[in-house]
Amino acid sequence: MVKQERDRLLALAQAQSTTRKLIAFLKYKLVKNRLLAQRDRFIAGQIAQTLPENQTGLLFVGAYHVILPQMPADIQVREVKAIQKVSAYQQLLPFYRTHKEQFEELGRYLMAPIEA
Repeated sequence: MVKQERDRLLALAQAQSTTRKLIAFLKYKLVKNRLLAQRDRFIAGQIAQTLPENQTGLLFVGAYHVILPQMPADIQVREVKAIQKVSAYQQLLPFYRTHKEQFEELGRYLMAPIEA
């Protein structure tokens, strides 16, 4: 699934004309969310299958992953940073100048020590 996404991005990067870039971009946009959802289901399944009972595991993933709702109910999950705030920060990144105060507030939250 990662390779499929990489191949789409590579096609976009290597496109020689504007038309080919646009086509590659549209192809990528059509499959991006589906591939991410497939990866999230796979990750949750692997955790469920391999995490021994009464053991602790750590998962580091990007903000666009949505794994928590797919985790089995018997696995306790503790987010160290609220995924909504991480996503909001990433979404504001291109608009830093027009949303500077909110962007900086989210940045301070992300850099703050993790509370136990």
